[in-house]
Parts: sequence; C-alpha cells; structure tokens
Amino acid sequence: GTPFIAVARPMPKRIFSRENFSFFHPEYYDTFLAARTDEWGDDDNVHACLYFCRNGETIWTNWGPGDYDQWQKLDGMESCRNGDTIGMLLNLYEGTLTVYKNNRRL
Repeated sequence: GTPFIAVARPMPKRIFSRENFSFFHPEYYDTFLAARTDEWGDDDNVHACLYFCRNGETIWTNWGPGDYDQWQKLDGMESCRNGDTIGMLLNLYEGTLTVYKNNRRL
C-alpha cells in the first residue's frame, strides 16, 4: 500500500496504546483535547497533519467537529516514491504545515 506520513502535537504516551489508534478518528478527539495545555493557543490551531504519499495531498485536524474530510492540495504538491525522503514541519503556533521532499521545500 501507499504510506501516509503524519505529524502531531506531543501527546501523553497512554493515548497511543488504544487499538486502531489514529489522530483522525473523531471518537478520540475528546481524549486528545483533554490533554490540552495553555501552550496550545486558540482552538482553531492545527493539531495534526497527514501527508498521502501517492498524490501529495494533506489532511489536517484541530480535533473539532466536521474537519475530518478536509483533504487539501498544496501549492507545489508532489507524490513520493520508494527512496524519497519526506520531512514535515508543523508550526503549532502559526497553524501551518511545510512539506519537504528530498531536502526541497514543496
């Protein structure tokens, strides 16, 4: 299958022990938000992002209602192949995601 690469806020380790864990399943949103700290800023910030290697699209969530299906095409988006190096920088203060492919910003 085609891999997905995700980046998210630091979370307590106990959250990851759940069966079928995903940052993008609404059933877990309340649990994630319960771990909130003052450093998170306002409620509209991005908390997790995912990059789909097949076509370069991304999805993000602020763990609020109705944001699960927001796949987005990025400017300069590209798919990745076996051997490519993908990097992701999630700026939690600005609510932005920067994707890099083979050390080049997309």
